[in-house]
Amino acid sequence: MAHRDYFKQAQKRRYRSRSYRNPHLDGRKPVPWRQMVSVGGLCLALLALGTGMFTHPAFRIQTVVITGVEYLDIATLESTVSGALQDRALLFFTQTNRFLFSPDKLSALLQNQFALASVTVGLREGTLFIQLEERTSQLFWRTQNRLYVVDLEGVVVREVKDEQDSILLQPNLKELPIFIDANNVSVEVGSIVLTPNEVESAFRFLEQLTQGGVVYAYVEIDRLAGKWVKLVTEPGYSILFDLTGDIDAQYRNLIVVLQEITDTSALEYIDLRFGDKVYYK
Repeated sequence: MAHRDYFKQAQKRRYRSRSYRNPHLDGRKPVPWRQMVSVGGLCLALLALGTGMFTHPAFRIQTVVITGVEYLDIATLESTVSGALQDRALLFFTQTNRFLFSPDKLSALLQNQFALASVTVGLREGTLFIQLEERTSQLFWRTQNRLYVVDLEGVVVREVKDEQDSILLQPNLKELPIFIDANNVSVEVGSIVLTPNEVESAFRFLEQLTQGGVVYAYVEIDRLAGKWVKLVTEPGYSILFDLTGDIDAQYRNLIVVLQEITDTSALEYIDLRFGDKVYYK
């Protein structure tokens, strides 16, 4: 009896210590092979589908059509667009794919690199359409012995390369007024050399001079001297005026002085920058 009690007590101690386990289980969880194969197959299918969409010729931009170009270098434009299409997208692909192409990104690039009033980018099947509107040429800007075209917003549109430039051959454009930077500051296409208000004031003054029979050769601007503006007339004397002041009042004062001067051959300058006080020499 004591021998039986020993084994009975031993089993009770083992039960209380919870050291027992199901002999049919080894403690390891089964590997979900089916789920892993399904997920792997789905990933491979998606990868194959994406690769097919991003590389198939049917979804590739094959033709670029640029319209609205008048004076800009078409070769430079085409090179810029081609480079943008070759930019990487999703690491392994390029923007020649219609699904990866960004019209907004290309539009911003063209706006930054060229003097454009507007850019419209469209995509139809395998053709990329780009409609440009160039800024209107209104004046010439000369600095560092180089000539540039500037629009009404004071933005540099492009550089005039030589005397055979197309803009110099057009009767309505070759007579644009010439503004010379006395400080010889370098500029680039897209740079702002004048504010819109300064351009408007300058053209208003030049128009009044033309109506009054005063022929001018060019306008010289000195930014370091406080927006000092000097207009050089064909007879040789200079007219100093203020683009930020009352243009109409300055012109009226000029006419009064010119009426008092009978011989302008000895005239050196007329200074209109000090309100109703006009100085001349």
